[in-house]
Amino acid sequence: MENTTLSVKVSKEFAQKYREFCEAHCLQVGKFTEQALLEIMEDYHLGLKAQRILSRTPGGAVPHESAFTPSRKRRR
Repeated sequence: MENTTLSVKVSKEFAQKYREFCEAHCLQVGKFTEQALLEIMEDYHLGLKAQRILSRTPGGAVPHESAFTPSRKRRR
């Protein structure tokens, strides 16, 4: 896998707290950041799917087991 640099501007205070957190927990800053961002992106997409499902079903509750099962087209 090829690595690249991603630059993001943050406050000095945040950068210091982030470095201190990673150091205190023996985390590599880059790997921790990458994993955390991937999880946030997954949560975001799950939230969008939930919003779409809830907008289609006015009123009553939707069982999450049926709402998040793969569609039949994808099960092949």
